[in-house]
Amino acid sequence: MLVYRDINQASLASATNPIRGETTTTLSNLQLRVPYLGFSASQMNEIQSTGFAWYNALEASLKKRLSHGLQFLASYTFSRDLANVNGSTTGFNGGTLLGDQNSPRSNYGPDSFVRPHRLVFSGLYEMPSPKDPHSLAGQLLGSWRLSGVITIQSGHLLPLINNTTTNAYGVTTDFAEIVPGCNLSTNGSVTHRLNNWINQQCLAPYPVIGDDGVATGFGNSGMGILHGPSQADTDIAASKLFYLKWPNEKTNLEFRAEAFNIFNHPIFSDPSNNVAAATFGSITTTASNPRILQFALTVKL
Repeated sequence: MLVYRDINQASLASATNPIRGETTTTLSNLQLRVPYLGFSASQMNEIQSTGFAWYNALEASLKKRLSHGLQFLASYTFSRDLANVNGSTTGFNGGTLLGDQNSPRSNYGPDSFVRPHRLVFSGLYEMPSPKDPHSLAGQLLGSWRLSGVITIQSGHLLPLINNTTTNAYGVTTDFAEIVPGCNLSTNGSVTHRLNNWINQQCLAPYPVIGDDGVATGFGNSGMGILHGPSQADTDIAASKLFYLKWPNEKTNLEFRAEAFNIFNHPIFSDPSNNVAAATFGSITTTASNPRILQFALTVKL
């Protein structure tokens, strides 16, 4: 698995560990403490194949074969994907390490693309029809079908990240520093939390570790500590066959009406999880369309 990593992360200097004559760790001597002198501590990146991920899932399904006009399939998946890099499956050049670039294990945790719980129910019901499909009653009441798909899934597991200019190692994107034991989620329904999805009282300043009283260490949070919004969607369809005798006995006309997201529930995207962003803690977009209706007529010869 590809990993996008900064290979010029600075080290800490001290009297017992001098670096190019520097015996203190300050922001002003940051570029003297890097492995490759003359290159920025935050802009010397390398794409490596050192990433790994473990995907495990429990799958269960219940199926009813067609009888008495009814069939359905219910499927449930409980899944986990543990990786050592953020965005292991969705990153542009592979996953991007956050925080300590020399400690991939610090990035180990739930990857953000997985939804731990997912339930999908699909069904079809053929309504009873008069015996003679060509009769008036058969044409009006016969050959109706109802079908639908219901999808319910939990939210993504997200990290809480931050951009920093005071990191003693020269890393500019890090896990956020949080108050230990603080509940990151606010209370209320999704629609009431759109502008305050994250409890900002949980945020804390990075710990100062520099001899200048300014340079800071890495954040103490990790992967998958923030839950995105769950999602639910219902799509249904109704269809009807009309049997025609022209131009031949096999000719029929199918009418079909479909409704996607029939209850018009808003399906929200994940909140902004970067502390430095202007929209931090807010959900500003949706992940799917509102209710859509469509109708079709099809002639089958």
